Amino acid sequence: MPTPISHAAVGLAIGVWTAPAPPDTRVCVLAAACAALPDIDVLWSSGLPHTSPFAHRALTHSILFAVVATIVITSAVFRQNRARLALPLGLALLSHSCLDALSTYSLGIAFLAPFSEHRFRFPWTPLGRPNGMILSQLAVESLLVLVPALLLAWLGWRIRGRSAVPTPSA
Repeated sequence: MPTPISHAAVGLAIGVWTAPAPPDTRVCVLAAACAALPDIDVLWSSGLPHTSPFAHRALTHSILFAVVATIVITSAVFRQNRARLALPLGLALLSHSCLDALSTYSLGIAFLAPFSEHRFRFPWTPLGRPNGMILSQLAVESLLVLVPALLLAWLGWRIRGRSAVPTPSA
């Protein structure tokens, strides 16, 4: 089960690679926050049946939520280049549900909520289910998600940050 830290790390990497170059710290941090946002449903979903649109991994994990949240956040935060800045935020929001779909925890993700109650899970689910062995779960998640995401973010910052700096002519 992906943790908020792993979701944020993936969002950061998405922000670094998809925001206009050079990577803007504000866009990257916002993309990291957007990647963790769908789990806001844990504040109210306890005890709800999984068929409820307000259950965990339902409406806030849907494609519709990602689109609406991207429009609202981009409009509220940015004055210019909204269309270009919406891409990293939208992809970060969608990444959350995709990561969760790699987990066997819960009945899957309601990508199509509120139009369908059907829940999806990817065929390959390496992130597993909480089984009380928190250290082994964190090790697997770190190996498969956290470390690669942070390395990609660092690499993107080095490459894209450098590419925007003018080089002296010969």
